[in-house]
Amino acid sequence: DAQAEHAALRSSVVVFDRSHRSRILVSGTDAADLLGRVFARNVMGIEEGRAVRTFALDECGLVGDIALIVRTGAISYLVCGEPGQRQWTVARLQGAKAEDFDARVEDRTLATCTLAVTGPGAEATLREHVADALPAALEPLQSVAFEFHGFRALVTRTSDTGEDGFEFVLAPAAALHLMQILGTAGVLLAGDTAHETARIEECIPAYSPDLEIGLTPAEAGLDALLGIGGSAAERVLCAVILENEVTAGTPVMAGALAVGEVRSCVRSFSLGAIIALAVIDQRHSFPGAALVVGGRPAAVVARPFYRRRREA
Repeated sequence: DAQAEHAALRSSVVVFDRSHRSRILVSGTDAADLLGRVFARNVMGIEEGRAVRTFALDECGLVGDIALIVRTGAISYLVCGEPGQRQWTVARLQGAKAEDFDARVEDRTLATCTLAVTGPGAEATLREHVADALPAALEPLQSVAFEFHGFRALVTRTSDTGEDGFEFVLAPAAALHLMQILGTAGVLLAGDTAHETARIEECIPAYSPDLEIGLTPAEAGLDALLGIGGSAAERVLCAVILENEVTAGTPVMAGALAVGEVRSCVRSFSLGAIIALAVIDQRHSFPGAALVVGGRPAAVVARPFYRRRREA
C-alpha cells in the first residue's frame, strides 16, 4: 500500500531498498583530481568522513548523473549515483584519467547493497534497534565506516525525500540482516511509488525521467539546489499543480503555444493533489503562471511542494 508507506515515511520511519543506485569506488593519489574532471564540485576540500551532493557533466555541459560523493579515506571516495547511469559514469571517469594519473575506478554496485532508513523517527529507531553497531550521532552529510555482523559497512546521514535519513552501504548478507532487524521492529519496507512521491513533493530531480532529455545544471535547478554558482537559463525545471495525471513528455501549453513538457507526475499523498516537475520556458516559469496540461488548467507553484515540519 503506497499510501500507507508514504504516511509512515512522513510520520515515523520506513526503509527503502536503494540498491539499484550505483556505487563506484574511486581511489588513488589523483582520485580527487579525477573526480574534479567529471563532477561540478571540487571534492579536494571534502574532509574524510563527509559527503557532498553534486552532478557529473558530459562533454556538452549537460547533466549526466546526480551523485552523493563520500570521502571514505585519505585517497578514496565512494560515488553513489543515479539508477541507470552507472555505466555512463564509470566510462566518463575512466575516460577522464590522464595517462600518469594514480587513480582506480572500481564498480562496486553488484557486490554491495544500499538501504535507506528514512523518516522523522529514523534516528530513534536505529538507536533502539541497531545501537550496538552504529557509531556516535551523525551530522547531516557525515559518514562513517563501522563493523556490522562481521562485515564492513558505511552509513551516511542523508535523504532525498525531504525527511531525515541514513543511507547504509553494505554487503548483501549484512543488508539482509539489517532488513530482518528493522522488519522485526515493525519498520515498513517502502516501495518505489512512496519514494517517487516523496521525491517529487520535495522537488528533487532524478536523472530519469527529469533530466534525460538533456538539461544544463541551471535548467535543472541543480546549481541553486546544491549551492553552486550557475548561469541564467532559457528553460527551467518547475513545480506544477495539475488537475489530471499525465505521462512524461506531455506538452505544457500557454494558450496555443507549447512552452515546455512534463517530466515527472504523481498524485501527492501529502497534498491531496496531482503534482509534477516540468521543463518550462523561463518567461512562463514564475509561480502563479497559468498554463494548460493535458487539456486541463495547471499552475506553476513555488518549490518545494512539501516542507518537513521541524521542531521548535
